[in-house]
Amino acid sequence: MVLSMNIKYRRAYKLVYYLGSSTIVLILFLVLYKTPRATIWLEITFPPPAPSTVTSLPTTRAQTPSKKVSSPHRRFAIFSSSIHSQLRSYIFYTPITAAAWQRLGYGVIVVFTGDFTNRSNASLSPQLALSRAFLQRLGAYTLDFQCDSSYSTKMSQIVRIFGGFLSDTIVNDTDYILTTDSDIIPIEPSNYEIADHTDGFIYNALCCGSFQRHNRTYDMYPMSHICLRKRMWRDMFMESDQRKALLNGSCPSLNTTLLSAQAPFSFETASAYTRCEFGSLYDSSMNKGDAAWYMDQVYSSMLINDYCRNHSTVNIDKRQKKSKRLDPGLPSMMWNMPFFSTFGDAHLIHDEIFDSYRFAPFRKFLKFLFNSSLAGEFEFYYKKFLSTLNDLPQDN
Repeated sequence: MVLSMNIKYRRAYKLVYYLGSSTIVLILFLVLYKTPRATIWLEITFPPPAPSTVTSLPTTRAQTPSKKVSSPHRRFAIFSSSIHSQLRSYIFYTPITAAAWQRLGYGVIVVFTGDFTNRSNASLSPQLALSRAFLQRLGAYTLDFQCDSSYSTKMSQIVRIFGGFLSDTIVNDTDYILTTDSDIIPIEPSNYEIADHTDGFIYNALCCGSFQRHNRTYDMYPMSHICLRKRMWRDMFMESDQRKALLNGSCPSLNTTLLSAQAPFSFETASAYTRCEFGSLYDSSMNKGDAAWYMDQVYSSMLINDYCRNHSTVNIDKRQKKSKRLDPGLPSMMWNMPFFSTFGDAHLIHDEIFDSYRFAPFRKFLKFLFNSSLAGEFEFYYKKFLSTLNDLPQDN
């Protein structure tokens, strides 16, 4: 009789236990089901970024990533976006482009240019906050590069060639810095490897012919991509004709600190050199394809040509383009899984990406580049970014 009672009690206990467990599971399911995905994503997957830490650079704020790139000679890709641009795709693509470079073993430095001092609408935009959160999640360095809004687009191009003045807390002198664009996605890893016994490389170096300036002939190099050691990027300015002109007074005088090897990575440093070379063109309005638009490409080409002319032992690997580019103008059938691996890189569309019809093939591209988890997170990032587009900055 006692044994029979014990068995009954055990069975009753098990029944209560299983019912209780099922209830808990059901409650959790209902809570998660009723909780909007955006809340879960923002609070768990992508927490708001910690406040930017102020570096020794007075006009550039840096956010230190949680991840470090470890290798004998680290490689970093640097690209930039203006926070004042009406084209929000440049900001949207920043974490996707960052992850694409990390896929190839590069660290990433993303520079946001614009007016951060007056808490402008652009600096507080939800799109910028969302992209920052994702970049932090990826472990990329993000820099707020302070400049007037009228210079922000121009500076987003020019700033890339001043990587030699980045803080040592981010990049060492022996590390490599590669210039690129936020709308260019690298695909083929071998295109971006640094050959032994070289001082870096210029990809697609034979693309652009030559030009005349100051009674010299210069080879024109593309900004995507130039990969040199940080020290060489800085030394090219230290030995440049522009610095000599600034020191001897041929260009307007300024604080000589900006002409030292310890000059800050700042608008003031970039302006001193660029204005000395291009004069009033530097301060003029800029439109796509005009002379001002190509200042960064012209100036970097001049610096490299002059430096190599003065240092015959410098060995920069000037590579021909090995593979084709996946371009928006190609037939839509090319934006499919079987074809992605046949291209060396991809040039992305701009704000057309916010049309769901245009995003559909891009979703396939994300699945090709990244594992299913990250591709899924990028897809939700797209949806969240899309929901903010009614709130665009008004201080352009």
